[in-house]
Amino acid sequence: MAEVKVDVADAGDWFGGGHLMKQHWPLNLGCWEVGPHYPFDNGPNGINTLVSTHWVTSGGLAVLCDPDTPYLHVGLNAPQSTLWDKLVSNRSFGVGIQNATRVTLPFSVGMCALSDVRAAAEAALGTLPRPSGPPPAEVIRAPIWTTWARYKQHVDQRKTLEFAREILENKLPGSVMEIDDKWQVGYGELDFDPVKFPDPKRMVDELHAMGFKVTLWVMPFIEEDTEAYREGSAAGYFVDSAHPHHPFDVVNGLKPGFFKWWNAPPVVALDVTNPDAVDWFVSRLRSLQDRHGVDGFKFDAGEPCFLPRKFETHLPLTHPSEYTRAWVHNVAAKFDLAEVRTGHHTTGTALLTRMGDRFSEWGVGNGLRSIIPTLLTSGVMGYPFCLPDMIGGNAYFGRHPDRELLVRWAQANALMPAMQFSIAPWDVSADVAELCAECLQLREHVVEALIDLTHDAVATLNPMCRPMWWLDPTDAQTYRIDDQFAIGDDLIVAPVVTKGATTRNVYLTAGEWVEAGDIHGEVFAGGRWIVEMAAPLSKLPCFVRRGSDAHALSGRRRRSK
Repeated sequence: MAEVKVDVADAGDWFGGGHLMKQHWPLNLGCWEVGPHYPFDNGPNGINTLVSTHWVTSGGLAVLCDPDTPYLHVGLNAPQSTLWDKLVSNRSFGVGIQNATRVTLPFSVGMCALSDVRAAAEAALGTLPRPSGPPPAEVIRAPIWTTWARYKQHVDQRKTLEFAREILENKLPGSVMEIDDKWQVGYGELDFDPVKFPDPKRMVDELHAMGFKVTLWVMPFIEEDTEAYREGSAAGYFVDSAHPHHPFDVVNGLKPGFFKWWNAPPVVALDVTNPDAVDWFVSRLRSLQDRHGVDGFKFDAGEPCFLPRKFETHLPLTHPSEYTRAWVHNVAAKFDLAEVRTGHHTTGTALLTRMGDRFSEWGVGNGLRSIIPTLLTSGVMGYPFCLPDMIGGNAYFGRHPDRELLVRWAQANALMPAMQFSIAPWDVSADVAELCAECLQLREHVVEALIDLTHDAVATLNPMCRPMWWLDPTDAQTYRIDDQFAIGDDLIVAPVVTKGATTRNVYLTAGEWVEAGDIHGEVFAGGRWIVEMAAPLSKLPCFVRRGSDAHALSGRRRRSK
């Protein structure tokens, strides 16, 4: 075992590393227990679906680990007396040495001290693969609408078409209608349930006529009672599990290769290291497109925690994250209109990378307050094309967003790289629908700048939505601002993310700023806080740099009440 410790306090505030269930900004405001450092679905140390192996600090330090390090475990502010115990207790989450292709298990970590935190971030990003291109412009211009939070698994053809008609009747724009779980006959079958979707081709044609492209929810799982399982199993296309003495997992009641996931029944996983298996799976997706006119896919899961115990793949994995990379690169990246929720050293695609499922609540523990810290962390990690999860959350556990939460969530998302609705604003109230429409009208004023930033990200991997310290990296006031972000270098967005708040403090970096929507209003000198700025429910506070190209935004009008 090799262990490297860095004194957190002396290095300053920390950023990067991964998505967490409780996303603090900076990271060192929380406790990140030592644990396996690869993508999880709600992992044992709080780590979530997107992981990187670099961190930067407000003092200008960049820490970069080799992303191919086997057994990499990471913690931050973890109790030092338990470091070894935590490491040992989590060894079961690693890949066995018998499944590694390397004779030795190297550990490589580099550290460099630069002038400031932005320089450190640019240096770290400079080591990563550049995106192959920008996402399709239509998903930047208008929101994605998805069936999941509104209908859950009760979606069908009639409801999907009614949803699309209601969107248009409420005069709201859309780019994609995303049909989520459960549209298939069986998981992995990749064909429409004929009872729920009696004429999918006609449905897709109608959605196209209404101006929507159509995507479907898929994941690399196949249930046993499907023709896809029988065909793929006979060909050896699924991840196996090594049980030399026990053909049945007595403890979990599972056959070899099967595992439990967030749904039922148990499933097997596509072996994305097997080129023949990948070709088979991708060709079935292409066939689905050819037969029904589907435009793309929402690729869910892909984290290595969704593999059977003692798994065996066609090509041995040196570390678990190689499964995630293969899912992203070998499957998802083959489609132009696609999104993923997971990644590990997969910055070189044009895919939207979605945040994990959010709860319909306010707090930093996976609620509204977590959205901006997760957006900023995505950018520092090298994923500029961030798709925030559904506006208002997923309405899990019978919790639905009220009027205030849904509007504030829409405002927070309005100027992020992409938007996604599922809970219908008009189901909450008519004025919520109107306020959400205003958010989309605001987006129209900046969408060309957002599209330009997608091309900049392809060239530089710089974030589209940037931390406040990106604008002035030596200003210590910016390091812990977790509820503002900048679009490029000339537009500051300061959503209200606190329940019941109708004012908020806004920090402006050096320079001169004017409030968006008030072309003849006050000019604010930067490098200071604007204290208790009025922010009623109808207002999203935004400031543009005076004299910049974004200054034209200051002519936008907004309701005053």
